[in-house]
Amino acid sequence: MTYETVVAATHGDPVAAEEVLEHFDSAIDGLCTHAFVDEGGHTEYGVDTQMKTEMQGRLLTAMLHFKP
Repeated sequence: MTYETVVAATHGDPVAAEEVLEHFDSAIDGLCTHAFVDEGGHTEYGVDTQMKTEMQGRLLTAMLHFKP
């Protein structure tokens, strides 16, 4: 991801914003991965999609407040 992409995202360019989100997608997935225990007591790991959506929203908000 280039600096120009970040600047474009801070100015509201939706394509650039999507590129920034894609760049941070795996990091956000890692932060939003939790262990879920089912009724049988088995533990499975998965991405908490509600938390991921909230973090993506916060990243978008931070981009719009960023002063390059």
